Amino acid sequence: MENQEELEAKILEIVREQFKKDGGANGVNFGSFDHFLNMSLEDRNDFLLRMAKEKKIAVFNSLNSRRITMPK
Repeated sequence: MENQEELEAKILEIVREQFKKDGGANGVNFGSFDHFLNMSLEDRNDFLLRMAKEKKIAVFNSLNSRRITMPK
């Protein structure tokens, strides 16, 4: 498994690209990272929520799901 810093860098890259496209309005869903995280849903969610707690990403509730964007 890749180290934590590399995983965070990949996540931030995906989120930043989407942020550039939509200005943070839409974000990306939690499943957008499953192809390289290879974690259980609980572990993935804990990992992403820890990043949000550290203010590296922001999690918000859209109409149908929780989504991730850059902190404003």
